Amino acid sequence: MNSIKIKDVAKLANVSTGTVDRVLHNRKGVSKKTREKVLKIIEELGYKTNVIAQTLASKKATVFATLIPHEEEYSSYWAKPLIGIKRAEENLSHYSIKVKNYFYDIYNIESFKAQASLIIEDAPKAVVIAPIFKNEALVFTSKLKQMNIPFMFLDSNIEEEANSISYIGQDSNQSGKVVAKLIQSRTIDTDTLLLLNLTNNPNNQNQQNQRSKGFIDFFTEKNRVGAIVKMDITNLNKDFIKEKLDLTFKNIPDLKAIFVTNSKIHIIAKYIYDNKLKDKVILVGYDLIDKNLEYLNNETIDYLISQNPIEQGYKSIINLFQSVILNQKIKAKTCLPINIVIKENAMHF
Repeated sequence: MNSIKIKDVAKLANVSTGTVDRVLHNRKGVSKKTREKVLKIIEELGYKTNVIAQTLASKKATVFATLIPHEEEYSSYWAKPLIGIKRAEENLSHYSIKVKNYFYDIYNIESFKAQASLIIEDAPKAVVIAPIFKNEALVFTSKLKQMNIPFMFLDSNIEEEANSISYIGQDSNQSGKVVAKLIQSRTIDTDTLLLLNLTNNPNNQNQQNQRSKGFIDFFTEKNRVGAIVKMDITNLNKDFIKEKLDLTFKNIPDLKAIFVTNSKIHIIAKYIYDNKLKDKVILVGYDLIDKNLEYLNNETIDYLISQNPIEQGYKSIINLFQSVILNQKIKAKTCLPINIVIKENAMHF
């Protein structure tokens, strides 16, 4: 394999060098699935030896860029994809791959635009984008296409953008339907439900809108009788939240379930817990951040949907490497499992 080493194959296959050696020498002790995975990588790298050799011979790093939100006050979610991104960078360090991360404020569209402009100026080899602001993301990808810079989406997808190399994340629409199914199993057809978006820009929130649509579509198909109240809370100040929810429970005394479309569900959980409502309302939302797990474990939150953010970050960089450096054909969409987490299984995630 010339310039390709066993440890390079092991890193890409996420196995030990001993496992690769056993596969190469056709020894026992390797599962069929792992053996096929390793052999596929060996074959792919074998065909791309010249490309890899050139990459290794060059002292100039190949730079990938990521455009993702920075960790914010109300949610630590975006710290997790970064763990996967850094892990992938370390695994690809032998190929002189460097990842430069550009962070934007999830509450500030202008910060997204400013960071996107910096990426355009720096002209990296390829870009991973978390397209929370859909309209601005489409403007950005249009500029990347003009510069022939390949890109892919992370965490949420924009179906209208056909030139994306790949998408890594959940099927957001389908995850909304999964939440609807969970709530349906614990309510009756006439119960009132609350669909709650915690965001300062509800009309331009790509992923939350897809989840909301999936949730509503599920019940529309079931010809549900009970009301689904959709509410956007754009001010996350605790006093404003309390006032808003006080009014909501006063006006909707028969409210049976709340679906929060992002990782900030702990904000609503605190209100539910403080007002001793946890036995009266079902609460469902996203992501295994510490604040959410606290309320899951005390049974204020009934279900959390895990998005595997570390795996998302890792796969995004590996996909860029395989597509841009190895010229491999990769899946246009890699949808990770929609994991339902409850108190009883949370310790295994």
